[in-house]
Parts: sequence; structure tokens; C-alpha cells
Amino acid sequence: MKQNPAYCLDINDYGTTPGSQVWLYSCHTGDKTPSHQNQEWNYDANRIVSRLSGLCITASGDFIGSETVLQNCDGTTGQQWVYNNTDFSLRQKKTGKCLDAGSSVRTCDFELNKNSPFCNPQLPLATRVADLISRMTIQEKLGLFGTSANPVGRLMIPAYQWWSEALHGVAGSSGVKFEAPTPVATSFPQVCLTGATWNRTLFSEIANAIGNEARAFANVGHAGLTFWAPNTNIFRDPRWGRGQETVGEDPLLTGTYVSLFSQGLQGPDPAHMKVSSCCKHFAAYSLENWEGMDRYHFNAIVDQQDLVDTYFPAFQACVEVGKVSSIMCSYNAVNGVPSCADSDLLTVMARNRWGFDGYITSDCGAVDNVLHTHNFTSTTDETCQVVLDAGMDINCGSFLPEYLPQAVTNGYVSKEKLDTALTHLFSVQFRLGMFDPISDQPYGNISIKYINSPEHQFLALDAARQGIVLLKNEKNVLPLTNAVKSIAVLGPNADATYTLQGNYYGNAPYLVSPIQGLTSYAKVNFAHGCDIDSNVTAGFADACTAAGQSDVTVLVMGLDQSQEAEGLDRTILSFPGVQQLFIQQMIRCSKGDVILAVMSGGPVDLTSVKMSSGIKAIVWVGYPGQSGGQALADVLFGEYNVAGRLSYTMYSESLIDAVSMEDMAMRPNATTGNPGRGYRYYTGEPVYPFGHGLSYTTWAYRSSSASVTSLNADSIEMAVTLPEYSPFSAPPIATVKVEVQNTGKRDSDRVILAFISGPNAGQDGHPIKRVIGFDRVHVKQGSSKTVTFNAKADDFSYTDAYGFRHVQPGRWTIDVEGVQFPINVTN
Repeated sequence: MKQNPAYCLDINDYGTTPGSQVWLYSCHTGDKTPSHQNQEWNYDANRIVSRLSGLCITASGDFIGSETVLQNCDGTTGQQWVYNNTDFSLRQKKTGKCLDAGSSVRTCDFELNKNSPFCNPQLPLATRVADLISRMTIQEKLGLFGTSANPVGRLMIPAYQWWSEALHGVAGSSGVKFEAPTPVATSFPQVCLTGATWNRTLFSEIANAIGNEARAFANVGHAGLTFWAPNTNIFRDPRWGRGQETVGEDPLLTGTYVSLFSQGLQGPDPAHMKVSSCCKHFAAYSLENWEGMDRYHFNAIVDQQDLVDTYFPAFQACVEVGKVSSIMCSYNAVNGVPSCADSDLLTVMARNRWGFDGYITSDCGAVDNVLHTHNFTSTTDETCQVVLDAGMDINCGSFLPEYLPQAVTNGYVSKEKLDTALTHLFSVQFRLGMFDPISDQPYGNISIKYINSPEHQFLALDAARQGIVLLKNEKNVLPLTNAVKSIAVLGPNADATYTLQGNYYGNAPYLVSPIQGLTSYAKVNFAHGCDIDSNVTAGFADACTAAGQSDVTVLVMGLDQSQEAEGLDRTILSFPGVQQLFIQQMIRCSKGDVILAVMSGGPVDLTSVKMSSGIKAIVWVGYPGQSGGQALADVLFGEYNVAGRLSYTMYSESLIDAVSMEDMAMRPNATTGNPGRGYRYYTGEPVYPFGHGLSYTTWAYRSSSASVTSLNADSIEMAVTLPEYSPFSAPPIATVKVEVQNTGKRDSDRVILAFISGPNAGQDGHPIKRVIGFDRVHVKQGSSKTVTFNAKADDFSYTDAYGFRHVQPGRWTIDVEGVQFPINVTN
């Protein structure tokens, strides 16, 4: 029994017992394994459809939305079906209703709701939402404030799980089911590697692909429609265990990525979203558990200057540009106020100033932290009141479901406050089409064929290749040639599979290890050598033998989730365990050149290998996703010409002693010893600087044009001090163009970065420089392309200690790959 084109009526998990679910699945009727004949049916003279085992398809009722399962055959009307030869439908004999292969029943499909205003898609959204909420009792409303929202049976509203994850692919979480027909999801590179591509088009393509797979999961009931990604925080400190989830340390790059990611997940029409995206963790979140201080207790002391020019911009971009429909408030407090209890953050800043339109969820357990770890409130009643007053709408966790009824009874939370939060929640569900006819759903036809499609498989591979960064390449030892017949592939990540995914991952369809990838180019001699973090050296001997027998040695070293993860910050920046000793030993053992591949989320101190004459080349590969090993091999052998550039600073171990992770300041401070953080403020010598990335070809740059050489300071000051000024909608006031020439012998991509620096750069709290634009272009050998960068008024201003922007008259310089454009700002 088949639905066009090739989906069959199927029993979940080959069920043979009463109650087994009947659904639509890809056909495998040719499989003669007895236990697999769950798509072969009898249709008898009494119009009863039964499986060959004798159990019958049975409707649980005669109303729309009745579930259909297998039951013992008893000839009841719920088992009697009529096959219509004209429209090929299978109809219940008693009612004429069809056996439907669509998604689960929808609230507005029920007769009792069809004529209700909230089910009328022609009415304004606010009218529909208000009508639905008005029909609920107080008890029904109180069941909706946890992420596992209760059903409202009287109105045929099903239970809903708000928590699904999709950081770099649909990921394991409470709302996601990895089982047939959705056993896998494409595992794209961890976000830190995607950031190193600096490719806006790629950002959008990945997000759109993830959004399609997420909707495909949801359309078969295996996920919700609300996905809690992307991570919008700045990679402030290299020890942060979740820095891997971010695109790096730059506010502009981060804001660009999260905006495009949100747009890709949600689709172009805010009124009809594919799935909902969530920018997290608001705000100033970048510490897990460091030297006895954990994220649940941490009070981030941040001055207004850093809040405005470092910690807020990406969230503002996510709201104003990305039109994100959800924000997550973080575990930590900011300047003494827990984020989920901070009305200045959630209401004044996000909703009122930036225009956020959506719902705000707590991080999981963060409401409990308001009372029990931050000690910001004294009672459960007060806690419920404070978080809802601040602007939070729903609690990931059990606190509101458990204590909110009492807070309402005791007068701490009003009915109006409940309705405000529910308005935000239901508005998003309405925009997701959960109360509209299926025929009105622009994304209702996204099927499981989108999951792990050939296009998505290639995209995952291409993204990993685009992000890999070539840090060192002495005597152009890379790319390797076909003269290399054997490779020793050694180290704790040489045979990595799950490590390729980083954190927040789902079930990948496959995981290509470095060994597997390099096997496609040459004979591989593999030895594990050592673990990520142990003192055991017993494996050195086998690795040494392999290195001595091979034309080239590739060491795949670095980190994994035992070193950096949610809940786990690093305490060192150097290679853990005996990895450094192993590297030194392999240099002595190797017959051929030694190449180092570093697999990590956060930066590793590479000082010794950078300086070592025994290490001829170094590549950083991040956590490269399901095709990571193939991507590494393609880059090493020049099948893909490397073009990634670092999106964070690679520091030396000395930073550990210089500054505490609890110090949130970005700017250097002589009193505390903080040397500053990130390329904008770091006063030390990086091992590899932000933006570093070599190429297999050579490049030249020359000035093409500049629109201005001088600007009026008063005009800029007037613009940036307007209350309504936004850097994301402001027009450009200066434009520069640079010609990028590929002077080498290989066609290649090139990432172009534009920086600006002003008077007193690096002094008095002013940044040394900052990114104002970036582009990635493909240029054929011997050819050139012109890239254009725009500067806005705020690019010529500084943030003062109170968070206000002001113009500094004097000489400003826009620098594009060494081509400088001086612009004088005068009164």
C-alpha cells in the first residue's frame, strides 16, 4: 500500500503487537526477511485492512486527528476502510474520513475550533492570539510555562516541547528524536571552524540546510519547531569550554554570522517561519567552571564600555538584522543582577530599544539559580514575580511549573503578567503555522529527503575545507604531491570520529576520520601514539616505526570534549598530557617531512612547534564535522586550495598567569595585570594573530579608489548620538575599493579583511584596530577582482566609559591587507 512516489504504509520498528504505530516510511517491500514484512497488507471482502500477521489497522476514533495503530482484528467500524479507485484514498467506511500521511493532528482541524477567531488565518495575529488566551482557564495557562508545556485538552492543544537544538546540525535534545524515519542529521563543522571561512554565503547556506532538516524532523513529529541556536556570545577568553560554539572574538563577524544563521533557520518571512531560531546566552556569558567558580554562581562585572562595544553588538544584530524570534537569558548575573531577572536587559534593551519580537526563555535551571545560587530573591513567590516582570516568558526547568501556581495564588504574579508571557509564546507558535491550515504552510512539504541529502553532504565537506587554516608552510612543503606514496598518520586524533563534531551534535550519517580521508590519497601507516591527556608513552614506539617507514608524517593532535566542553573550562593552553613530548619524538623518528594538524575548538599554544625546524607545516582544522577527515586530506594534497583565516587570537601559555577568567574586561589594565583580550586590545605578542592564514598561491593588493579623504566630526557625532541610531541600518559615509590580484599558479579563494584604526589607537581604552568589513572571493591565477568596503558613522567613533559613542577628530586609517586609506576627521 503505497503513497506516491515511493512511501509505504509502515509499522514503526517492525511492530507485531497491538498498539504499534502505523506511519508513512520509505518502501522496502522487497525485503523477504519475515520480521521486516511490515509494509505488506491484506484487504479483504469486509473492507478490513490487516497486516500479514493478522493485526488490523484501527482508527482510535471517528474524529479528525484520531491516531491509527495496529489492533487485534475484531471487525469493528474503526477497522473498516474503503479504497477509492478514483482519488486513490483509503477512507474510513463509517465517516468517509481519510487515512492521512501528514503531520500530527492540528488544533484548528478539530470541529470545535474551526470557527473560532484564533483559527481564522485572515485575522490579525494579535487578535488570534488574544482570542486563544481568553479561552483558557488559569489552571490551563499555568501548565504552559515550562519547556515541556502541558496539553490543553479542552481546546485540543497538544503538549509541546520547546527545547530542540541545532547548533551545527539538528542535535540531541529533549525535543529531537533520532529514530526512523529520522535516524540521522547532517553534521556540519563546529561553528568555530565555520567562522574561519569568513564566508557570508556559506553561513546562509548552512543555516538554510539546517533549517530544512529541522523542519523535516518537525514535519514527522520528531522535533519541535523551536530550535535554540545560535550561540551569540563572544569568544572572550581562550580557556572558555564553549568558545568552540562561536565564530570567534570579533563582534562584527559574530553579529553577521548569527544574523544570517537566524535568517536561514527561520526563512525570509517573519510571519511564516520555517523554524524558530534563538540567540543565546544573553548576556556576557563566557565562563563554565574555572578554579571553583561556576556559571551558576558567576557574577560578571562588566563596565558599560565593554557591554556596548563587545558583549551587546552581536545580540543587537541578531534582533535587528536577523529578526530572531527567541532569546535565551543566561545563567550568570551581570553587575549583580541575574540575567533572567534583569528587566534592563530583557525588556528595556532587547524589546524596547532593539525591537525584539518573540519569546524569551531561561537557560535550563537558570530561574532556580536566581534564588538558590545568586541569592537575588528570598522566596519562590518573589522569584516567579521577578523573572516574569523582567520579561522572561518561559522556564527551561521545573521552577515555574512547580512554584508559579502558588505565586499566582499569593498575589505575586497577576493574570495580566501571565497573559503577556503567553502572548509572546503563542505569537511565535502562530508564526510557525501551528494554528493554520496545513494547506497554508509554506514549509509543510519539507520531507525527510532533505535530511542528509547529497547537497548537504557536499556542503558539510566544502564548509570544512573552506575553514581549515594554514598556519605554517616552510619551503612550501604543502600541498603534498602524488610523489607521496605512504603517510604515517599518528596521534590521538588521527582516528577521531565523534571528536570531529565538537559538542551539541546529533547522529551523523557517517564520520570520516583523518585516517580514512588520507587513505584516499596514499597508503596510510597508522599508530595512535598517545592519548589526548595522559602520561602513558607506551604507544610511542609503534608510532616511531610508522614514521620511519613513511614518506611523510602527519601528526593529528589537539583537544576533545574531555578538555573543553559545556561545564568545563581549560586550565592550560598548551597541548595536554604527553602530546608535546610525542611531537618531539616523532620529529626525531620521521623519515620524511612532519606536518602537524591541530584539532581543537579553542586555541592551543603552538609556540614550540611554530619555532621548530622539524615541523614543516601546521594546519588548524577545528572540529570539522562529518567529512572532516576528507576535508583535511583534500587540503593537504591540494585538491582544495586552503583559504581559511583565524577568527580568534592564538595566545601563549603566559596569558594564563596574566589574567583571571573572572576578569571580564576586554581592555588592558596595568593595575590588575590584564594584558587585554582579542586583537582589538591585546598588548602581548600572539603566537598566531587574529586573521592569520596562509595560502598555496600568492597575492598582491592595490588601491582602486576611495570615496572620501576627509569627514566632518560634528556630523558624525550628531549621527551616532541620536537615540535611534543603529549601526545595522545606518548608511555608509566612506567607501574604499581594493584590487585583489592572484599572482601565483593556483586558482584560489582569498579572505579579505578591512580594519579601521583611529587617533590614539591602543591608548586610553581605544582599540588598536577593529574589523569593519570582510569578504571572501575566488580569483583565478593571473586574474584580479575588486572588493568594496563601506564605513559607517559609528566606525569613526569610540565608546566612552559610560557606553556612549563619541567622535575623535584626527587621522583615521582604513587598512585592507596593507593597502591604507587615510581619512582625516576634522571639526
